Amino acid sequence: MPCLEPNKNLSEQAKSILKLLAEVGKATKQEIADKSGLDTPLVARKLRELIGKSVVKEQAGEFIITDAGKEVAEKLK
Repeated sequence: MPCLEPNKNLSEQAKSILKLLAEVGKATKQEIADKSGLDTPLVARKLRELIGKSVVKEQAGEFIITDAGKEVAEKLK
């Protein structure tokens, strides 16, 4: 798996979503939008970005941070 440098590879919105998922563990797209203050279409795009980088996965309509995502989120604190 490629090394992910959070400051270079993720947008600010994606970083905020990743941090949120690190705190709550898993959430639906709408829950992420509500808690982050971002609109739902933007959340959907950023979740695709995060899934593409293997830091988030989707399971049964919920988005879950991966172990790699937890490592990245830790670096963002």
